[in-house]
Amino acid sequence: MTREPQKILVVDDLPDWRRTLSGLLADAGYDVRVTDSATGALRLLETGRFDLAVVDIRLDETDEGNVEGLSLAKKIREQWPSVRVVIITGYGTPDIMRQALEPDIQGQKLAVDYIPKTQTGELVPIVQKALAQ
Repeated sequence: MTREPQKILVVDDLPDWRRTLSGLLADAGYDVRVTDSATGALRLLETGRFDLAVVDIRLDETDEGNVEGLSLAKKIREQWPSVRVVIITGYGTPDIMRQALEPDIQGQKLAVDYIPKTQTGELVPIVQKALAQ
């Protein structure tokens, strides 16, 4: 009996990044769905089961202060606690990383890991580790 591949949601506003990230994960044997927005991600999460979401911090490249991905990670944690989140960004700051990875008062983190877009070669090992937790 073969096991179904684990299902991963990739959320990035840039088409090239969606293609790159989904390609890496699909090549590793994962069932991947992509969307360009938090709204699209929530719609997919409501209609299907996912094991993990790879979420870009900035979901609007025209707004340098945009951290919509953190808000999305929080909604995922609250509404779908079994879905692990890996944050990916080209604009990581210590404050953003702290928000994503430090446990809150209840000991919950928004994300299980973080990867800079400059290190996408590490995506598959990070996803494998996150799914094994």
